[in-house]
Amino acid sequence: MAKVTFLWHLHQPRYRTADGKVHAPWVLLHAAGEYLTLAYALRETAVGGQVINLTPVFLEQLLAYAEGRAKDPMLAALATPAGEITPGALEELLRWAFLLHSRQWARVPRLRSLAEQVKGAGSEELPSRLGKQHITDLQVLAVLAYAAPNARWEPLIAELVEKKSGYTQEEREQLVQWLANCPGKLIELYRALAASGVEVSTSPFAHPLLPLLLDTRVATASVKLPARGFPAFSSLEDATAHIQKAQQFMADLGFTVHGFWPPEGALSEEAVALYGQHGVTWLATDEGILAASLGHAVSGETGLAAELAYPWRLRGEGPALFFRHRGLSDYIGFRAQELPESEAAQEFVAGLTYALRQLPPDGGLLVALDGENPWTSFPEGGVRFLTRLGELLKLSGDLRLVTLHQRVIEEPPRTLARLHPGSWIGASFATWIGHEEKCKGWELLARCRQAGAHHGGDSWLVAQGSDWWWWFGDDNPTVLAPLYDQLFRQHLADALVAAGREVLAELAVPVRGGELRTRVPLSRTWPPPVLDGRTTTYFEWAVAHWLEAAGLRLALRADGESLWLRVESAEGERVPLPVKVTLASGSNVVRYVLPADRPGWCAVGKIMEAALPLPRGEVLMVVETPNLRLPPWGSYRLELVEVDEP
Repeated sequence: MAKVTFLWHLHQPRYRTADGKVHAPWVLLHAAGEYLTLAYALRETAVGGQVINLTPVFLEQLLAYAEGRAKDPMLAALATPAGEITPGALEELLRWAFLLHSRQWARVPRLRSLAEQVKGAGSEELPSRLGKQHITDLQVLAVLAYAAPNARWEPLIAELVEKKSGYTQEEREQLVQWLANCPGKLIELYRALAASGVEVSTSPFAHPLLPLLLDTRVATASVKLPARGFPAFSSLEDATAHIQKAQQFMADLGFTVHGFWPPEGALSEEAVALYGQHGVTWLATDEGILAASLGHAVSGETGLAAELAYPWRLRGEGPALFFRHRGLSDYIGFRAQELPESEAAQEFVAGLTYALRQLPPDGGLLVALDGENPWTSFPEGGVRFLTRLGELLKLSGDLRLVTLHQRVIEEPPRTLARLHPGSWIGASFATWIGHEEKCKGWELLARCRQAGAHHGGDSWLVAQGSDWWWWFGDDNPTVLAPLYDQLFRQHLADALVAAGREVLAELAVPVRGGELRTRVPLSRTWPPPVLDGRTTTYFEWAVAHWLEAAGLRLALRADGESLWLRVESAEGERVPLPVKVTLASGSNVVRYVLPADRPGWCAVGKIMEAALPLPRGEVLMVVETPNLRLPPWGSYRLELVEVDEP
């Protein structure tokens, strides 16, 4: 009887920086939603053949919440009574409350009307647009947008979903406490599932592209060479650290781990050998890599090839290699959401049964996909699909549900002569290297390592997570891309600080594009400003270009040798110091901390005035004060405009 295994991959990059601040609340919100849905469904159905792949960087964030080490502004905003919430906390709440899928909006329709009430409002207007009851409803509904599908198992959630609006402070407090408990609850559920026979596997600690860490040149087999050339990065030490730290982390939590899901399904012959050296008994990835290795398709219109039914071992050594059935896996991940959930489960099992009939009776199939991403877009959050799937699998007499560890014990792997290097996307690394921004990310990683960042502990490892490169480039657009760019660079900065090294100035410059074009007047004849920290004459800054944002005003002008900068408070208060100015031109990046770094060329009074050496060529600029960054994302691209009359 043919065998079937399901592998659910659970992962989030680290959104928490070294200071403990959480910059995006996705771990917490999904812990109340999709992660809890899968765990409860697996517990309820108790169906065999399940593998949950828990990445250490994901579990570590759950632990940080459970142990009170995660300083999450969103959680703090939810926990604040409506009458006490500050405009800043209200902005934080609104920032995340409305980043929803259409299916989530449908579950909490009252939330949409609240969104309309604040549409177009500035921070000063928000309190007048939302009364106390509206704010309380917003706090509750922002959580229910994720948690509503779990009403099947959680009485509090069922009660609040039924009520729809008009929530009390007591109900908000109960819900926030429930939310805060979800990360710890999940860890205990995973332990219980492991004790019941669900296999727990893992991934290298911070979810890096291990083949690229070992040598970025491995990508040349499948990625078009960019004009700038491939960025050079190679570190066996880092790759080894991710594997060893993952194994130790899982052991410390009490999980027995035999196999790994390589991040993004990314494998190379060198990576497979490294996993084997550390006792990993199995690895799983996409069928596209097997097809590229064998030189022919293993599924599709021509049917299912027998090669997909068996584990493999590279030249007879190392871990057993399992290759997922892409069609069945992608059906759950991308297509089932279009149907009623019970119907989608029935259609999936019918397709699975048909595929198994094409296999030798001693073969098996692996269905592997994210254990969080699909459910948001399912009509009922995946609850009915998962529970109905479990029921149908138990009733089927055409298959045997086994874990991958069981298969390793039962089946001698076939020998694979060569392994094509690639990921689950097109058996290529193009999603993570090749685009100019992606290459810039690797170059920055290499320069930080050279500067000693690899002695920076966890911050160095989490900066290597695959997700940062996923969001670089233009193939996976998101409105939060600038934030993820900032997080990548902050992890690198944190690593350098932890290593006792100086933070590279270029870390202040975004990897992504999105520069704001800023026309700076250039005059060689107009008298230069008098650097005295006050407005000496109207004319000294009359030729300048002015920028204003968040209560701060900047003036810029140039004379061919210097960039003249004026910083002042729009409310007439003193300038918050220090003022950090980053100027980048090509690979040349200079960072000034003013006034300290420009004695004699910077004056501070009611305003700050400074003259900075003007870099040659195209110039990017970022200005930061203790509480503000201009521009908030990206950088100013300075375009010098001659204003002298001929």
